[in-house]
Amino acid sequence: MRFPHLKIGQSFIYQGKRYSKTGPMTASEEESGKSCMIRRSAEVMTLDNSEEVKQPLPKSFTQDQVVELLEAYKIELKSCLQTRVDEHEKVLLSDLLSCMDSVSVNDLVSRMK
Repeated sequence: MRFPHLKIGQSFIYQGKRYSKTGPMTASEEESGKSCMIRRSAEVMTLDNSEEVKQPLPKSFTQDQVVELLEAYKIELKSCLQTRVDEHEKVLLSDLLSCMDSVSVNDLVSRMK
């Protein structure tokens, strides 16, 4: 499972250490409590070793839900692009397109519930 598919607060193992997800790209090491950045592409293993069942998308949204969803999408894109800038000191069009592909609207909708 990739790091972005975890929910905030969910525990997982990454590089042999136990963490809890604290943000879109951050986690807290359970043993030391230290916060760290984790790449969106990082493969992690959930502690219960089970994949979550995807909920079907609602057929309609309120105006407030649409605004909330677009704001969450914007935050995820900025976070992804900032990681690319931190890694390469520049952002290419291919980086932007890759980030757009990596942000899951289904995950964002699931977090709204």
